Amino acid sequence: MSAVSVLQTLVLLVGGMAVFVIGLLTMRYGLSRAASSYTERWIKTLVRTPVRGLLTGIAATLITQSSAAVTIISMGLVAADILSFPDTIGIILGTNIGSTLTVGLLSLDVERIGPYLVAAGLVAYLSTVAVRRSMALLRRIRQLAISVIGFGTLFVGFHVMTVAAAPVAASPGITHALQVARVHPSAGVLAGAVVTAIIGSSSASTALTLSLAKAGALPLVAAIAVVLGNNIGTCATALLASIGGRKPVQRVAATHVLLNVCGVALFMLILRPFAAVVSVLTSDPGGQVALAHVLFNVISSLIALPFVRQIAAWLEIILPERP
Repeated sequence: MSAVSVLQTLVLLVGGMAVFVIGLLTMRYGLSRAASSYTERWIKTLVRTPVRGLLTGIAATLITQSSAAVTIISMGLVAADILSFPDTIGIILGTNIGSTLTVGLLSLDVERIGPYLVAAGLVAYLSTVAVRRSMALLRRIRQLAISVIGFGTLFVGFHVMTVAAAPVAASPGITHALQVARVHPSAGVLAGAVVTAIIGSSSASTALTLSLAKAGALPLVAAIAVVLGNNIGTCATALLASIGGRKPVQRVAATHVLLNVCGVALFMLILRPFAAVVSVLTSDPGGQVALAHVLFNVISSLIALPFVRQIAAWLEIILPERP
């Protein structure tokens, strides 16, 4: 690839990522505004057992489209003494599962419907604006229309990234770097963690990984390693939010890190057999990355679920209250 081609590819990748993140944030804004009066109430009333906490975390993440946001809400409820620290562990496990929805949808090759979703959302939004009356139902429809616009924009950005990633497979330098990630998957884990911590969204970084895999620029083992790293990098938001907080709040952030790091460590031990199983289940490169993302989060969350109380007791010992 010439210098001009490399520059064009980078501009398209960065531009596609920017459009994707804008769409993601817009969708989150619309959904969270539409459900803002209910999310905290659901979390407070439904979290009674680890299993119910898991289901609550999944539902809240599907609504807000942000596992970090649900984790931070949980930290706020703990800080206000509305939830106890052990109650939040099930929620965190649920957020990890709920966060796989967006990437799963992107693997279905429906990104071309993005402009139509944007148009439909825009028509719905303008229709509610044209009505002078300020009704609660109209406000809710307007907020949902914003989320549809964001959802469509997300697909547009992903399509741009996929198109931009196609020439990457032919670049000798990129190919060599990816071969290193294939031989040393730990490098892929590190790259995924750093990129996600910088971007602040595991969905965005996983979508980029998925687009590179669809373009044939990223082998499956390396792609799964990057996805595993994304799950570690997403803990950065909760860690930042816990700075200066009380011990129970810090325990929530520490739990998020502990569960994700232990899950990644477990799957790194079986990385190549796991990649072989995924490749048998589906032959589509994008589908393989999305499936690996879902299986990792579901399996690691279900493994940890029976030990919620023990994890809570251990963290209370590690991070005790100081007089």
